[in-house]
Amino acid sequence: MLENRSFDSIFALSGIPNIIAATGEDSNSYGLQHYNFGGGAPASLTTDPGHEFLDVLEQLTKAKRYSPVQGYPKICNTGFVTNYATSTREGTGLPTPEHYGDVMLGYSIGSGVQLSVIWALASHFAICDQWFSSLPGPTWPNRFFLHGASSSGMDDSPTSEQMGWMETAQGFVYANGSLFDAMTSNALSWRIYNDYYNAYRAEQYDTDAGAIAQVSAIKNISFHSNVNDLSSTYQTGQLDCFISDLNGNYPYKYTFIEPHYGDAYDGTYAYGSSQHPMDDTYGGESLIKGVYEAIRNSPLWERSLLIITYDEHGGLYDSQKPGDAIPPGDGNTSWSTHGFDFSKIGVRVPAVVVSPYVAKGTVSHTPYDHSSVAATLERTFGFAALTERDAAANDFSGLNSLSAARTDCPVVLPTPAAPAARRLPPATDLSDFTPLPESGNLIGILGICLKTDLEMSGDQPAQRALAVEKFRRLKTRGDARRYVREVLARARQRKDALKKP
Repeated sequence: MLENRSFDSIFALSGIPNIIAATGEDSNSYGLQHYNFGGGAPASLTTDPGHEFLDVLEQLTKAKRYSPVQGYPKICNTGFVTNYATSTREGTGLPTPEHYGDVMLGYSIGSGVQLSVIWALASHFAICDQWFSSLPGPTWPNRFFLHGASSSGMDDSPTSEQMGWMETAQGFVYANGSLFDAMTSNALSWRIYNDYYNAYRAEQYDTDAGAIAQVSAIKNISFHSNVNDLSSTYQTGQLDCFISDLNGNYPYKYTFIEPHYGDAYDGTYAYGSSQHPMDDTYGGESLIKGVYEAIRNSPLWERSLLIITYDEHGGLYDSQKPGDAIPPGDGNTSWSTHGFDFSKIGVRVPAVVVSPYVAKGTVSHTPYDHSSVAATLERTFGFAALTERDAAANDFSGLNSLSAARTDCPVVLPTPAAPAARRLPPATDLSDFTPLPESGNLIGILGICLKTDLEMSGDQPAQRALAVEKFRRLKTRGDARRYVREVLARARQRKDALKKP
């Protein structure tokens, strides 16, 4: 699962036939200016488009306030440019007027920014043009939906207060447990990998925080766990082990892969592999290529199904209006900020399904959301749904339409074009002294660090108290940098100490 791209921004101008996509007739207005959808999307945006709950509300409905009593307003998809020109919630500043229309642009053939890898996979296998994010909101709740068909009521980015709950909650808790819990309960093994070492980037500026896997916010999943201890119930691993693991004894029925988020301290997410809008597409393209080729050239190829999708649209325009959704119905609203009832689906995102049993050139118009992953696993392996959302979700069984494995699937994918050189910020910049935001991804990362520190402290009260005190003292982005590096260093030492001889 990659980051923050709408379906139209990635695929509308790809030349792939028969997809439902934006055209030049689709438009937004801001002030006296009219902005039509078109090609020529920049390699990276100059500022981060808003994608918090209220940003998406404005993008989809032009409303600025949400009332749980009145429900979600009528959707028109005409507030994207207005929101980009005026929202400061992401903390990266406002775009200059000549860039207001950047959110209306898609990547196109000949635009100078090629998506040769994901376009090749979409052409050779199945593209899903009706896959929507699970709610009209940001990264964290949408990723939680992938892992548990619910976000426990979370409808916005985590706040400082909510991350403080890590002191006692031992992580993010689902009312009915996570997908990983369910698989473990049913004796089904699984594995998590993340691009911990940022394997596809030569530049490694200030990317420590980007190495932290968001999935490790969930209770029972530990960022510091010993990847070499195959008896461990909850296993995580670095992506550099993926190829060798696939060619050995690989017993896992489900594998989740998380990208590197780049520079998460300043909110640009540059130099990562997530394809965040202020980063370029190179790292993510390289990640997709590496994962596909590892599976394609392994003994597991003919028993595999690879899903590539994105958590949410990241404030980038999409032409399809999100429809109604089945609420999870798990009764958990503890993480709610706005009182959203989850009866509306989120913005459409790119999705590609890869298998030797998928017919070449398949275009699926079947509605999906992130809970379709859980639904597919539940129906494949015969265990119960987690919530009412995944119980009602469509699965991917119909995409494997062939009776025999194809022999024409590419062994090697195109090599992504090298990214343009960036000017690195100074080693110490003014952002070190900037106060921490009240909410957002960085706050979530710090919460994971607290959870990790507490897990490594075990049942030693003095160490646990010290971990909590360090977390409570964090005030600036500079504090965050030092804290993350300290926790990561301790986690690496622990992993090394636990390695088997």
